[in-house]
Amino acid sequence: MILIDTNDINASKKVKTLIDELQMRLLQTEDALEDVARAAEIAQITGQVEMMSAFVTQANEVLADRIVRPDSSISADKHKITMIVDDITEPSTNAT
Repeated sequence: MILIDTNDINASKKVKTLIDELQMRLLQTEDALEDVARAAEIAQITGQVEMMSAFVTQANEVLADRIVRPDSSISADKHKITMIVDDITEPSTNAT
C-alpha cells in the first residue's frame, strides 16, 4: 500500500488531517506487529519465551489508543480462552 499524499487530493482540511492521522496510526501498528512477529519467531526458535514480555508491553501501549467500535456487542468479556500447557520437560521414551 502506498501512503496517500494529502496535498494531492481535493478534500477539506479536516479530511486531510484525519487521513494523515490514520496513516500514522496504521504505520505505528504495522511496526509494532512486525516487532511482535519477529520476537515470536525468535522465541519459537530459541525457546526464550521470556523475551516476549517487552513486546507485549509495546503492543499494549499501541492498543491503548484503540479505535472505538460502533458495535458495542464486541467485548473482551464475552470471549473465553483455553490455554493448554505442556509440562513435559523430557520426551517420553515409552512406546504405547
